[in-house]
Amino acid sequence: MIDLQLLRILKHKSDYLRIRGRVPTSALDPQTNAILADFGKYFDMFPDQERIDHATFLPVFRSRHPNLTAEQSTAYDGILSNVMTKDVPEDVKKGIMRSMLELRMGTDLANLLAKFDAGDLSNIQGEITRLVDGFKADAGIREIDYIRDDIGDLLREEIDDSGLSWRLECLNQSCRGLRGGDFGIIAGRPDKGKTTFIASELTHLAAQLPTGQNAIWLNNEGPGKRIIPRLYQAALGATMSELIKMDGGGNIRDAYISIMGAIDRIRVIDVHNADCFTVEGIIEKQEPGLVVYDMIDNIRGFGDSARTDLGLERMYQWGRELAVKYDHAGLATSQISNEGDGLQFPTLGMLKDSKTGKQGACDFMMMIGASNDPGLAGVRYIGMPKNKIRREGAPQDPRATVQYSPQKARYEDIPYTADTSGASDE
Repeated sequence: MIDLQLLRILKHKSDYLRIRGRVPTSALDPQTNAILADFGKYFDMFPDQERIDHATFLPVFRSRHPNLTAEQSTAYDGILSNVMTKDVPEDVKKGIMRSMLELRMGTDLANLLAKFDAGDLSNIQGEITRLVDGFKADAGIREIDYIRDDIGDLLREEIDDSGLSWRLECLNQSCRGLRGGDFGIIAGRPDKGKTTFIASELTHLAAQLPTGQNAIWLNNEGPGKRIIPRLYQAALGATMSELIKMDGGGNIRDAYISIMGAIDRIRVIDVHNADCFTVEGIIEKQEPGLVVYDMIDNIRGFGDSARTDLGLERMYQWGRELAVKYDHAGLATSQISNEGDGLQFPTLGMLKDSKTGKQGACDFMMMIGASNDPGLAGVRYIGMPKNKIRREGAPQDPRATVQYSPQKARYEDIPYTADTSGASDE
């Protein structure tokens, strides 16, 4: 049976655009779905129309259904005339839309169970949670409001330079501090110091978080316990032999706490083989101020995309959405493709498996360049081919040469020394 009430609601363009995506097509009869599709075509053809006009809609409808018999055409004319001449009260409209949402949720749940029974769904709890969250938002149980921040407050936030500062001064000169909602990519070639860079910067960034707030390092590379000594090295600026000596003296933990503020200021969590729903659950529970995804490419949950690059783009967009949703700064590690091997400053398109997808989903992208010259093994190059957290008046890309000290898990600025080789003695 054709749902006349639903058609009366969706004949208005504002309601059609706002509600159409919530209507479960599988729960409606074919005739209602056909007319709704024609409504959409009509609004595309007549973008200035705010509601369906009966006289101009009929030719569109007939052209899209040329095989209707005269009897069927007359019946549809009567139905459409009924739809166009009557409206639905607001309270009735809300009740109908609630019913539509419940129908959609029931249909989606049935489809999930079918996929689960067929072995095509690995995390049914996460998918059900996603459906329930969507239902709450659409039904108005969790209201979505517009941004109400005052322009003066927003401008003062920019002026006061708030946020977490970097250890490398070359980054501070180009970038404002990290804030909740920021999402960046840190990329390097394999075995060229990416973990050392993260440890060096994270120990400096996390120490600035408010008391009681922590950073989490989501690790799906090697064993997470191997990261802990690197964090101690980076925080204390110490070699491994110096750490062992401090531990023997019984003061290594106190030294770490004096710098970091808490023994668990950085929490390393192994997420090998975890999917996106598990990872989001960890973030929701931990309530961190800073999250490192190492490596985000290995998180499962986006394998249904037609191409690898499309799946990765969705993954990085998901990471950025989490940074906004849970108000933390996010740093995702990635790899530089073979094109960037040996280059000091790899370019924007040299991320592994992505020319534009990953890049478009982040606020900034740091590229750790490294020369293949053995004489430059202790040097790295920091470039930012994308930088939306740039300081006003500062260069977008620092293109800086820095000291790489893996023996103490640090990246350090190289002090500038003026060239006096040609200076006069006068």
